[in-house]
Amino acid sequence: MSSDLYSVSAASTSEAVADPNAALADAAGRRPLRAVVVGAGGMGRWWSRVIASSPMTELVGVADLVEGMPAESIAQSGVEDPSAVAIGTDGVDLALEIGADILIDPTVPVAHHPVTLKALHAGIPVLGEKPVTETLPEALSLMAHAELTGVPFMVSQSRRFFPQVRELRRFVAAHGPTVLTSAFFSLFTEHGGFRATQQHPLLRDMGIHAFDTARYVTGTDPIAVTARGANPPWSTYAGDASVTCTFEMSGGSLFVYNGTWNARGLPTYWNSEWRIGAEHGSATWDGKGVPQLGTEDEAGTSSLQRDLERALEAPEPDQIDASIIEFVTAVREGRRPMCEVHENILSFAMVEAAVASVDRGTRVVIDEVLEEARTEAIAAETYPEARDILQSWPSVREAIERN
Repeated sequence: MSSDLYSVSAASTSEAVADPNAALADAAGRRPLRAVVVGAGGMGRWWSRVIASSPMTELVGVADLVEGMPAESIAQSGVEDPSAVAIGTDGVDLALEIGADILIDPTVPVAHHPVTLKALHAGIPVLGEKPVTETLPEALSLMAHAELTGVPFMVSQSRRFFPQVRELRRFVAAHGPTVLTSAFFSLFTEHGGFRATQQHPLLRDMGIHAFDTARYVTGTDPIAVTARGANPPWSTYAGDASVTCTFEMSGGSLFVYNGTWNARGLPTYWNSEWRIGAEHGSATWDGKGVPQLGTEDEAGTSSLQRDLERALEAPEPDQIDASIIEFVTAVREGRRPMCEVHENILSFAMVEAAVASVDRGTRVVIDEVLEEARTEAIAAETYPEARDILQSWPSVREAIERN
């Protein structure tokens, strides 16, 4: 690793977010960051292609426990010389061996905690796939270890990086506060792998995308949730693949999520369909095209809509292409990236609280879930310094807010 590339303390904060096109232009002539991708499955291969094609990064290694998979991932990545990309079974050891600058972790959720923990203590900045970890206690453990080591750890919430989402956030900031936001997601899918046998597969795989987007767009955070799940006889999943959730958000607003992998016909896009109701205006978005805006001022609305359409005219990177730009830019600038682990915890807590509400059949308070998870994290923590950090927080929410 090259220590001159980054210098981020656990306490550093910034509202800055990389402009994808400007960041790409700035990357010209600068040495790309050397990246190792841990995991060579479907997401790992997507990440390998993105890392190989970005002018901001260089794919120097791929690791996976399954023999042959790293080579397959490298072969499809588009690198000019596949033989120049190192292969290993342990991503952190490989990164240290070849002097990588950053680690990309699209492994299965159960591997997120051990891989990230080892990387943070090795001084390697980590960009991990969602969810942050398999469980909320493990997520709080990594939050503590990020504070302990001061090494950057970002969770790739790819939906934040759609320009339409950014523009919706701007609209709400100017026309809020919100009172009611809803997201509707419907696709008939038959996922294999761990999702087929996972409990609450829709909530744990897809819910966090909408939950995190709602937080980002509305500028609110979750207080409590009431959720119900369903799994019809024709479902190919062991756990509920249909769910409805009503979140009570800060400021008294509501966010309602309806999602299913069980309904055929009239599918939504992967981003869900959105409707946002605010004090001074409303907006809708089909999840792909240009959002539609509305206020009581007809002429003003027309002007807002024209401005929005102009803002979306120029193509720009989105999803994980933009996520890697934000991460690399933040590492270079020595600032905290958007979706840093502290910022991500409440989105993950929304998932776990919704799961608890489905299982218990009752309203669940987010802070109670967070504190239960902290108790479990303290009991399981093997690093005394990290345990001390977990115990020192006045509350989990306060620890998130102060960082």
